[in-house]
Amino acid sequence: MANLREIKKAFFELSNEEQEVILKEIYNFSKDMKEFLNVRLLNDGEELYIKKLRKATESSTPNGSPKTIKVAQVNSILDKAKKSKIKKDTLCEMEWVAFDGYMTSLDEYGGGPESYENKVYDHLKNYLLLLKDTNENKELNDELDEVKHYLREHTNMYYDHIWELFEEITGQSV
Repeated sequence: MANLREIKKAFFELSNEEQEVILKEIYNFSKDMKEFLNVRLLNDGEELYIKKLRKATESSTPNGSPKTIKVAQVNSILDKAKKSKIKKDTLCEMEWVAFDGYMTSLDEYGGGPESYENKVYDHLKNYLLLLKDTNENKELNDELDEVKHYLREHTNMYYDHIWELFEEITGQSV
């Protein structure tokens, strides 16, 4: 299989019309490719990743039955969004959606796979780090107050390590 340098050389040796045909074929290759090109070239469509993530992290079906959150699916959506180089604030929102999805599932059903507890921790950590990186002092303090309120609502023993994580990253107690 050819490497990227060889592919680039062959592509740029094509006429403009041939390059347009290839680009059209790349665009039509898959839904993921369309999303990628829209986000990367037009800065459009980041909300689709958020929408997909919300759907993937729902803990119940429309009729109220429990629904298993597929960790691989959540990871895949986040990976595609990162590869599309979405804005940090969008990625921050996505990390919160993932955190909230796992947390809600654990709360509603009194537990779940151990991976859910690990994911709650991982996504909260990613969220807090991105939040600190993307917000000014006043906005950051307002956001952290909201997170503290959220965490206080979840006071069972499963979440002690989450409160410790919050304190470690923010320097604030819950």
